[in-house]
Amino acid sequence: MQITVLPGLTVDARLYETAAAGLAAHVPDREPLTWERFIAPSSWWLVPDESGLASRAELTLRESQQATIKINVWLRPDLRGPGGRPLPHSHPWSFESHILTGAYDEDRYQVAGDGQVRAYLGVTHQGGGINRVDRAVYHEVTRIHAPGTMSLMVCGRGERGAWGHLDLTTGRHLPARPDPDFRAKLEALNPQHG
Repeated sequence: MQITVLPGLTVDARLYETAAAGLAAHVPDREPLTWERFIAPSSWWLVPDESGLASRAELTLRESQQATIKINVWLRPDLRGPGGRPLPHSHPWSFESHILTGAYDEDRYQVAGDGQVRAYLGVTHQGGGINRVDRAVYHEVTRIHAPGTMSLMVCGRGERGAWGHLDLTTGRHLPARPDPDFRAKLEALNPQHG
């Protein structure tokens, strides 16, 4: 049986069981995920891309400066540059992304000691694998292999304001500049939080 939690997010018992099992395996000290929480519209946020379409559905299970735990159901690539151009981003924390089902491709970039940008393009992360991302890595999810690709993000200690984008031409870190329309896009996709 499928349940439409939000327009654009449909889940079923298999997806729930996969999420619950992944959480139990990778974050065993956390209380179990209940079916009621998994299907509650107020538990989820649809995260908009640059154009205002939902790139992923996010269920945050813990959020603090010490640790953040999220389940992501990937709907489309996470491309943040204007017109889908590359604009790799970093994160304020190192994290492990456990691929619970499906697969996605990621482009990764690192700045070497000589200031040169090293690119690792089209890295595939398959179900059952772990994608480890250090704070010094810039990346983008460029392709979702199957609808319903789901990952469990387990993040370490965060540093407020420490994330941003990488200028691929100069190798310089660019502080994050919030999209002035992001809040409106987020609210349009998430009337359940209004």
